[in-house]
Order: sequence, then C-alpha cells, then structure tokens
Amino acid sequence: MKKQNFIIILCCVLPLVVIGLIFFYRSGSTNRSSNASQPGNQRVNSGADNAFPEFSVTDIDGQTISSGTLKGKPAIIWFTTSWCTPCQIGAKKVAQLQTGLGDNKLNVLVVFVDPKEAASDLRNWRNQFANPDWKLAFNNGLAESMKIQFLDSKFLLSEDGTIRDFNTRLVDDQYLKLIRSTVGQ
Repeated sequence: MKKQNFIIILCCVLPLVVIGLIFFYRSGSTNRSSNASQPGNQRVNSGADNAFPEFSVTDIDGQTISSGTLKGKPAIIWFTTSWCTPCQIGAKKVAQLQTGLGDNKLNVLVVFVDPKEAASDLRNWRNQFANPDWKLAFNNGLAESMKIQFLDSKFLLSEDGTIRDFNTRLVDDQYLKLIRSTVGQ
C-alpha cells in the first residue's frame, strides 16, 4: 500500500518539478540577454549603440509624439494596457515620484497595446493612475518593432534618448531609485 502511494505521489509531483525547472530556466535565460529590444528582466547599460529607435505615434489628444519630442529630459516609454493591474500600481508609484521631483523633470509616454481599448479607456486610466502631463498613445506598430512580448515593458531613456534601462519587472524601489538617478536627484 505504501509503495502505491509513493508511486502516485511521484507521478503527480515529478511533472510539476520538471515544469517548474523549465519555467525557471526560461525566465533566467532572458536575464542573460543584452539586447535592449528583447523582452525580459535584463538591465541595459547606456551607450550610443543603445539609442531608442526613431518612432512617431499620435497620442489620444491628437499630438504627434516622436523620439525627438521626448529628448531634452529623461523619459519612460511604457507598453501596457488599461486593465493591467501591476502596471496600474506601478504607474501610481511613478506618478507619485514624478510629482515629488517637480514639474518638467521627466517625460512619460504610455503606449497601449490592446486594440480593443478606446480613447475614453485611456483617459480614464490617466485620471486614475497617471499624471495629467503623461502622453498616452495607441500602439501603431511600435511594440512590434521593439519586439515587445510582455505588458509592463518599460524603457527608461536618458535626456539624449539613450536607453538607460529596459525591464518588465514590477515598479519597485530599485526602479524608482534608477529614475531618480536618471533625472539627477
């Protein structure tokens, strides 16, 4: 009887362990990548070869936002949806930090990748989770050109448009500290 229980437990637990190891290996392998356009939790060092590519999107207010528009001060380009709860929490943290840093220290462009969302969804999201000066735009192929595969993908750019950081992690104290250092505070 004990041998049968052991075999049943082994047959149930072993596949879970194998699946867990596969997941662990795959999630760990994205950290080894140094290509800024690849999704994952990697950190990207600044450098001329890591400039964010030229782009142009139209925000929900009809303004054209381009890579040139964001230059002159640090910026975050954030890929998300209005219904992504971790992104909502992160946006509140970044908005609070930005308010504490003072006006005009950081540009934030949020690119929404869910084609089912309407401009009213994005405006409601901004009212609940963001600062009024954040630019909100629908994805017009930018996420695909950057090979974005995960929500909460964030590029932190220096004032000259160089990628300072890319990650898909939740906004935490480490990320807020990185924003502060990029802004110079």
